Amino acid sequence: MKFIKIILLILSIGLFVSCSINNPSKLRETQAFTQVYRVVGEDKVIVRAITNQASCPSIQWDNSPPSRLSTRVGAEDISIRINTDQVPSKFSVTTCEIEWPNGVSQANINGQTLKALKSNLQRIVIIGDTGCRLKASENAFQDCNSIEKWPFAQTIQSAFNTNPDLVVHVGDIHYRESPCPESREGCKNSPWGYGFDAWNADFFIPAKLLLDATPWVFVRGNHEACSRAGQGWHRFVDIRPWNEKLSCNDPKNDDFANYTEPYAVQIGKSSQIVVFDSANMPSKDIKPKDFSYQVYKNQIKKAEDLAKNKEFNIFANHHPISIVSPLKKDSSAGDLELKLNSLGMLMNNIKGESLLSSSFNATLHGHVHTVQAISYQFPRPISLISGNGGSALEDLKVKKINLSQSQMDQMKIQKFESFLDFGFATLDRQDQNGSKWLFTEYNREGKIIFSCSMNKNQTDCNN
Repeated sequence: MKFIKIILLILSIGLFVSCSINNPSKLRETQAFTQVYRVVGEDKVIVRAITNQASCPSIQWDNSPPSRLSTRVGAEDISIRINTDQVPSKFSVTTCEIEWPNGVSQANINGQTLKALKSNLQRIVIIGDTGCRLKASENAFQDCNSIEKWPFAQTIQSAFNTNPDLVVHVGDIHYRESPCPESREGCKNSPWGYGFDAWNADFFIPAKLLLDATPWVFVRGNHEACSRAGQGWHRFVDIRPWNEKLSCNDPKNDDFANYTEPYAVQIGKSSQIVVFDSANMPSKDIKPKDFSYQVYKNQIKKAEDLAKNKEFNIFANHHPISIVSPLKKDSSAGDLELKLNSLGMLMNNIKGESLLSSSFNATLHGHVHTVQAISYQFPRPISLISGNGGSALEDLKVKKINLSQSQMDQMKIQKFESFLDFGFATLDRQDQNGSKWLFTEYNREGKIIFSCSMNKNQTDCNN
């Protein structure tokens, strides 16, 4: 009898876990829930907690007496922004926060120990485009309930195993925009819309392992623009203080809320990542008369001013400035071009083919659900694209693009590597000051695919 009870207990636990994965919103409605994580900005680290408890949790810095996190924004239901088929955004949790004090080595919240961000980072994980795509307008429904078809949690586990000091998410966190069709078993019962239940299923649950262990830098993607998941962006991961005008709740404020001033995150004594918000970047070319043209022009200037402060600089934004792309979607593998996006075209108008000042050594992106590393035969920062964290991959005919020497000469490319499968990347510091780095691409299981060594003057990629 005792043996039978044990078996029944194991089965009941398995059923509970299965239900919580397939319908996480119901789990959170009935259980006490607090998720703690760290968001890194310019010269500061913010400890955040999202909780369904009545008050924000307490934190203990080193051996000091506990203090309580402040409320960033409380739980609320927000009506539909515009006349669409979307549901109201329900945020059933309070977002709490507190800034990490100088000189503190560790903190403790609810028994969870958090270590201070290192001043000289050894390893940085790069991940992007991670959510499960549910989009009715494109008839795109990814199997969110399948670790094989949506392997974000597996990618997180493999990235965690590399023991990083920092994680950089290059944008597009949220993808569950439409309800899963009743006939589709692969995403059955998935939450959808822009409220907490969709954010929780798309990000906080699968990313928990690395959220607990490592501070994060969040680069804003087009999925986090105000017209999409911008409300969750400002509530949960935006580094800026809470401001109702930035909340994306009122479309009248979108011209203010859709843009963030660039800022720099130090990753070594002589190196930094300059974070650039391109969430509202249009797919077409930007005209000088457009509102966004002057905004982005001014912000590019500010990013270049920030880059003057360090020897090695990485420009991080969501949209690839330049990418090797098929001339048409159904083109053969050999019918390719080196394409500039609208931000790249704006940069080209300002700086010419170099796009950015010589202070920048690399650019880092997601958006396109594949991986590319491109170095050039002329002065331009190496392009690193790693948008394969979990969302449905690009529909390309080949898993690896192999450029001939004549193609590389035509596109003025020195070195080129590509990879079409799920995975993540790392940046590993190669010297004391942080002026030499190794970019390595891994598949979802943690196997190395290729690597590129970078320093101030040259880049070399090898598979």
